[in-house]
Amino acid sequence: DISIIISAIISLCYTLFGGLVSVAYTDVIQIFFIVIGLFLALPFAMTHPAVSNIYSAKLDDGLTPAWYGSVAPHEWGGWMDHSLLCLLGGIPWQCYFQRVLSAQTSTRAQLMSYGGAAIALVMTGPAVLFGAVARSTDWSLTEYPCSAPSGDTAKLVMPLTLQYLTPPAVAWFGLGAISAAVMSSTDSSLLSASSLIARNVYQKVFRPGCGEREVVMALWVIIVGNCALATTLAIQYKSIYELFVLCGDFTYVILFPQLLLVIYWSKANTYGSVFSFILTVILRLSVGDKYLGLPAAFSFGVVTASCPTVEDPDHMCEGALPYRTFIMLIGLVVHIIVSAATDLSFCMAEVDLRWDFLDCYQRIGSVIVMRNTREMDTPVKSLKVGGVLS
Repeated sequence: DISIIISAIISLCYTLFGGLVSVAYTDVIQIFFIVIGLFLALPFAMTHPAVSNIYSAKLDDGLTPAWYGSVAPHEWGGWMDHSLLCLLGGIPWQCYFQRVLSAQTSTRAQLMSYGGAAIALVMTGPAVLFGAVARSTDWSLTEYPCSAPSGDTAKLVMPLTLQYLTPPAVAWFGLGAISAAVMSSTDSSLLSASSLIARNVYQKVFRPGCGEREVVMALWVIIVGNCALATTLAIQYKSIYELFVLCGDFTYVILFPQLLLVIYWSKANTYGSVFSFILTVILRLSVGDKYLGLPAAFSFGVVTASCPTVEDPDHMCEGALPYRTFIMLIGLVVHIIVSAATDLSFCMAEVDLRWDFLDCYQRIGSVIVMRNTREMDTPVKSLKVGGVLS
């Protein structure tokens, strides 16, 4: 807990006083720590006397290495859900778009996106191999006082591997790499979330006419508040993976369908967004969440499959269907239906604009068009409006 608090204070200080510039430069330093620390520690862990060849143990088919693992028939729903969550739930994150939109040119923004994806793919290699090493380790031959990590302790295999399978100096660099990875995510998320609240909530909702200095002061206060909240969550939840999955879960379910439609469908509007947001939040909270301690009010069903044991050859196992994906698709469909219905009502049926409570539409000449679309300031949009008026 003390190390979490100290890390939060350090991250808070350079985020407050340096802003995006300090976050960017510290991220560069931290990525070097990650690369050096992990790639330095990996050979020492793999050659430890307690570690056997990671390819020697096989699964039941006699061909697949045991550390590859397997997915039971009743677990496919959960695995598919988490796979899509990790793939698509990381796209609508504010910290990513903050970096991309701050790039000087579109080409640099594209290179940043593709380069970041390539670096992330390369950096998964050491992490996966550390898991394979932990699977192939006889932990009784190490100084680790417990049996092989399993259950909740399985989430700690990487720091345990660094601590007990590498020399102290190498372990220091390896654990520093983990800390650097955490810090690089902390400062980016802290700044992006606070900037979002300061600009889109404080300035646009509560203080529309405020100056830039007031926004910056509000940003400082929000950063401090978000840091305190994030520190409390980090102390409460002992697993970084749990926090990542929890954040990615709600981002995937709530924000991904809205981002998809805003970019690729010009008729998406605030009515569809609001209805989709409210519905997906209600549905997601209603199915429960073990990390938040929420009981399930209803279920989308389960997958049932045979998983015989020695004691019970007819034993049946149950697993969850990909309910997160179901909720995301429901939100996507609702957004399309509501946006299309309101667009048809105001633009085609020409319903009086006094019923446009969210002020999404405006009259230009004799036609009604949306106030803001992804085409708003492009030559194509200007030609369309000009053609209608002429």
